[in-house]
Amino acid sequence: MPFKLANPANGCLASWLQEDKKGPMSEICTPAIISADDLARAAEFKVPLAPEPKRVVVALSGGVDSAAAAFLLKEAGHEVIGVTLRLAPESASNGEKPKGSRCCSADDMTDARQLCDALDIPFYAIDARDRFKETVFDPWVAAYRGGLTPIPCLACNHQVKFGDLYQTAQDLDALLATGHYSKIVDYKGHLAIARPADLARDQTYYLFGVPQEVVQQLMMPLGGLDKPLVRAIAHRAGIPVFSKPDSQEICFVPDGDHGKVVERAGGAMPGGDLVHISGKKLRGHDGIHRFTIGQRRGIGVGTGEKLYVVDIDPEDQKVVVGPESALQVTKIKAKPPRLQVPLSAWPAQIMVQIRARHRAQPAQWSLDDEGALVFEFETPVSAVAPGQAAVAYDGDVLLGGGMIVGRLDGQMTRSLKESAHYLPVLQNA
Repeated sequence: MPFKLANPANGCLASWLQEDKKGPMSEICTPAIISADDLARAAEFKVPLAPEPKRVVVALSGGVDSAAAAFLLKEAGHEVIGVTLRLAPESASNGEKPKGSRCCSADDMTDARQLCDALDIPFYAIDARDRFKETVFDPWVAAYRGGLTPIPCLACNHQVKFGDLYQTAQDLDALLATGHYSKIVDYKGHLAIARPADLARDQTYYLFGVPQEVVQQLMMPLGGLDKPLVRAIAHRAGIPVFSKPDSQEICFVPDGDHGKVVERAGGAMPGGDLVHISGKKLRGHDGIHRFTIGQRRGIGVGTGEKLYVVDIDPEDQKVVVGPESALQVTKIKAKPPRLQVPLSAWPAQIMVQIRARHRAQPAQWSLDDEGALVFEFETPVSAVAPGQAAVAYDGDVLLGGGMIVGRLDGQMTRSLKESAHYLPVLQNA
């Protein structure tokens, strides 16, 4: 069923027009290119009809993935309702309207509304900016000021999208669907999220905290597809945002300068010392919020050796740098445990991923006296940063995880102390 084409002045083009066409549209964003092979695959793609059609709330971001999810579910015969959340403020870190690819903006809401008009489905917009600020943005700022490297997408997913939005679906007596590249599978009698067919688009790391009750009411129609095919299907269907670029940065840090956002929200940070692991002071710095564990670029010293940030001490605002070997750790701690699969079903040997772009590594798991997860790796892992997530898998199946709160061995051990910087992000991760 081809869509009727909506007003093209949306997304990137809308941003260009609002800039009074100052410069080419490519300076705002570059549309994605779809190959002839992918268009041919899309022409042969058939959407199977659902044996038991359901009412489904689709979380629409304004991008091509959630748009394609809505289209596929409608084609399958489901009763689809589009809901979009306005989350991020409209100003960037410098106070100006941001350019480029980001999500959850006013332009994205326009794209989502036009999609629903084209699909002839109901559209609801929810202004969740206050909720987003309380559960995502403010804890993120506090965490950076406390020397952590937080992931705002965790709180956004767990508290807002799969929390408040799930409740909206429940109120409408509907299932919830998203455009995430993830699958829903049966694992030892439990429904669980699993890695998708397109591993380059795998988003499961950010979904470890989705509760089991939500997973039971969740649909992820893109799990078996790859991104080029999704774009081509959207193109074939006439979806206006088929070539809209992917969001590349945190929605409230579109220029990538998170330090500027932290300072703007919480004030100037105190300076401190940047020291060598041997104890020698190398220089001063303008704030620990501008560093993360494993960082190499931007350290600002030239000693003739390759140096990495190996520790951040929030109590005395000290940043420690050293050789890559000082980053290696075999034992870490994460909490609180957020479980998609009960611990009783976890195998003793699992795979644990400590950053979104790292590969999962073999590990054993246990619980300590506090009830926190302790992961012990077979071989050392590198750049373990408090505030990131340790996510457990059995093969491709997501078991659960927690926020990293400690490096328990290695040259630079570190255990987070409960503080105003630490607790808000921990509670919402």
